[in-house]
Amino acid sequence: MAGLTNGYSGDIIDFLPDATFVIDTEGLVIAWNKAMEQMTGVAARDILGHGDYEYALPFYGVRQPMLANLIFFTGDEVEQRYDTVQRIGDTLVVDIHIADFQGRSAYFWAKASPLYGPDGAVVGAIETVRDITDRKLAEQDAEHNSRELAEIIAFLPDATVVVDKNGTVIAWNRAMEEMTGVPAAEMVGRGDYEYALPFYGERRPILVDLVFLSAEELTDRYDHIERVGDTLVVDILLPAFKDGVYLWAKASPLYDSEGNISGAIETVRDITDRKLAELEAEESRRKLAQIIGFLPDATFVIDTDGVVIAWNKAMEEMTGVAAGDVVGHGDHEYALPFYGVRKPMLANLAFLPGDEVERRYDTVERVGDTLVVDIHIPDFQGRSAYFWAKASPLYDDEGVLTGAVETIRDITDRKEMEERVARSNAELEIAGEIQQSFLPEVIPQVSGFDIAARSVMAKEVGGDFFDVIPFEVMALEQGTLGVLIADVSGKGVPAALFMALSRIVVRVNALWHRDVAKTIESSNNIITQDSKAGMFVTLFYGTLSERDRTLTYVNAGHNPPLVYRAADGSLERLLPTGIILGARLEREYAARTVAIGPDDVVVLYTDGITEAVDHDLQMFGEERLQALVRNYAGEPAGEILQVILDSVEAFATGEPQFDDMTVMVIKGQ
Repeated sequence: MAGLTNGYSGDIIDFLPDATFVIDTEGLVIAWNKAMEQMTGVAARDILGHGDYEYALPFYGVRQPMLANLIFFTGDEVEQRYDTVQRIGDTLVVDIHIADFQGRSAYFWAKASPLYGPDGAVVGAIETVRDITDRKLAEQDAEHNSRELAEIIAFLPDATVVVDKNGTVIAWNRAMEEMTGVPAAEMVGRGDYEYALPFYGERRPILVDLVFLSAEELTDRYDHIERVGDTLVVDILLPAFKDGVYLWAKASPLYDSEGNISGAIETVRDITDRKLAELEAEESRRKLAQIIGFLPDATFVIDTDGVVIAWNKAMEEMTGVAAGDVVGHGDHEYALPFYGVRKPMLANLAFLPGDEVERRYDTVERVGDTLVVDIHIPDFQGRSAYFWAKASPLYDDEGVLTGAVETIRDITDRKEMEERVARSNAELEIAGEIQQSFLPEVIPQVSGFDIAARSVMAKEVGGDFFDVIPFEVMALEQGTLGVLIADVSGKGVPAALFMALSRIVVRVNALWHRDVAKTIESSNNIITQDSKAGMFVTLFYGTLSERDRTLTYVNAGHNPPLVYRAADGSLERLLPTGIILGARLEREYAARTVAIGPDDVVVLYTDGITEAVDHDLQMFGEERLQALVRNYAGEPAGEILQVILDSVEAFATGEPQFDDMTVMVIKGQ
């Protein structure tokens, strides 16, 4: 049994990312890995060899059996005594909640399996513990949000119905009950188009059913329906519903967490009054053509005496003040719904000369004779609100000033979005700083070589990376250094996350395998298994040997590094020896070895260098890079690197950087 914690097995357990411990059949701890040390704060040396359930103390504060102990029970005993434990073969899995784990409430996922000796007898058990507190809290939040959503739907002011993908009603809110006279209890759970009966008197598809049709089917069959993205909008007259009404309806699909359509929601609004008013006022709207241009934003019109002569429906909806209560009023009454006091608004400024407006109101923008401003009202109907307002003077046919029109748009959501974007940008900057911290601040040096490296990201975060791996922690030959440069497919945050994964995988495998080919083969298998989004990485990895002054490498589909030979001024290209990482499992990679003599120069780079473009869209290209290497090969590695980056920047002056750029220079001494 002791052999389980010796040699490779012990190292594997120690390097497992999940907290893991192993006990023998007597309950003595024989393995307690680093992740378990970090989770519990208990060092392995303080618990190895201990029994009497001491391993439970860091979790529960008392000695008690844990999941690993249940392995020694029979299947019937476990099922009789622990109905929350799931058995998969001879493996046990459970989610547990510990109310006081190191001063906090925590949730854990645990998995335990028996360990067998050569004769097939159980010789111990292994348990892995994972902190799933964040996931559990997210699930609880989701459940809470679902309840809140149901309450929101119930109290929506517009009549609303929700159906699942089979057409069964799963929500019928209070406004719908009031509109149709049908209580939710008589409608929820019904299908077969029963929800159409209150509107049409017969079972037939309504707008909520049409969201399940393709765009082509919808266009062919319903030319009066407007599609906005995946949302359908329609105005319809129902002669048989309440002696004839106009309804505005809007329907959208609902999606599950995997992006599949799981149902649909329809909101119905009675717009009969609006429609009739529009018909009656059609002649008036023609006379007020200048006002029509401002609809459907909230709009009002005043004459030169400041008396309101128009107050549109959007303004009624925004302010809660009906047109009948404000039209014909003056003395700045139209300001009351916004400010709570009578005061001039933007429409009044339209009467002032341009220079006077600019002198008195420096926050107002003038475009011709139109004034535009963004304003903040701290208390608008009990909330903080931002508005965009636009005002223009009105003239009669003879050019005489007759009044002014003002349009107001609530831009609170946009302002809040801008603030969220600003916060997101700040978070991206922090993410960029974290990503930069992955890169070595100081390049480890090995005798006989001068090494310099740098990454310049196109965005806050990116997919390029390099690494210099010292092997002092392993029993490798003295004076060996790992070097790595890579380029992840894609840009931005996804590439940055994949970069972090790839860097960790390669670094761990580099410290585990002595052979560079095995390092990349193992890394490829792990990265391919974890790459669910079709991402991949090109990579060049090698080890520098101080003893024989060589670079032993694997090129996994990466740009061929350049090797400048000081003896004759020639250039070599270190071509790929295998495919990209993340494409296919179980691929073989060949290792190659090149000598690096005194003053020889090796330049590793990503395609952001050679594919940088100038204003004519000409690429920097490999030929220019080769010329730089030849011309500056006599300089130290750091100066060669700086010349390359400066040359690419000068070449692409005026053009945005589209791709990350990473360079590593190794010079023989």
